[in-house]
Amino acid sequence: MTLESVARKDFRDALRSRWLLGLTLFFSLLIGGSTTLFYGYLLKDAGANSEALFGLTTAPGGLFSFSFAGMLGFVLALIALVTAHGSLIDERESGTMKLLLSLPNSRRDVVLGKFVGRTLVVIVAMLVGFVIALFAMLFTGGQVMFTSFAGQVALSGLLATAFVSIGIWLSATSETQRQALFSTVGLYFIFAVLWSTVATGVPRVLNWVADKVPGVEQLASEQIALMRLFIKYLNPLRAYETLVAQLYGSAAAARLFKAGFAESIVLQPVLKESIPFYLSTPFILAVLLGWIVVPPLLGYWSFERADL
Repeated sequence: MTLESVARKDFRDALRSRWLLGLTLFFSLLIGGSTTLFYGYLLKDAGANSEALFGLTTAPGGLFSFSFAGMLGFVLALIALVTAHGSLIDERESGTMKLLLSLPNSRRDVVLGKFVGRTLVVIVAMLVGFVIALFAMLFTGGQVMFTSFAGQVALSGLLATAFVSIGIWLSATSETQRQALFSTVGLYFIFAVLWSTVATGVPRVLNWVADKVPGVEQLASEQIALMRLFIKYLNPLRAYETLVAQLYGSAAAARLFKAGFAESIVLQPVLKESIPFYLSTPFILAVLLGWIVVPPLLGYWSFERADL
């Protein structure tokens, strides 16, 4: 067996356990069902295009800011983590890991094979949902903006892959199923809830330190706002949501989405003049790709040294 055979076995196991079927039904209802409802009933015969739903944002800059992409990102991240977090630790606790490694498989083959297999499970199920959404728009008279729609599908695939990658890392570094579960819940909570608090707190801490150290100047309001935005984009969820928003609007508007009123006043002149490299599209995309590449390598490094 090789990496490819491990991935194929993992995918077949998902088929046999009906996990793939369950995910497919879920995404069919979430993406395809919401699209059918939106264009078939809420905007029936209104001639709306795909941006009306997939580019949907409300109350930008307010406490209750919402985007369809953001909602989809939260769900994709959770599903990907749940799918991947037990991939290696379940095999270890059941004793089948030793059997898997007794075949001509290296530990690298197992880690990367699990990563590929679990990624395929999530992406296949997600793609079915998007395909149903595509046909729902076509049959209900909605105009499909294929460039932005395809871009959103591709970015959704990258986000799902990133969180499968994180789940594989957690599974490879955990010693028990309970530890893997708690780590998954805790990390998801950090990404989904606490990250904005960290982004706000870091500049405040730096200014507090500067206030205590003679000769060190505090950060200006513009520097604080840019640093806060930079830290937010290190979160794959926020990176994904911003890249999707840029498919449906300007780069500056995408950066200002969910910014507070005071923050928007400070950032708007800066972003209109030029977007700093560390807030640019290539950089944010690199952050998302980094979450795909780095966690499995860390997981493999840990798994290679683990006593099974």
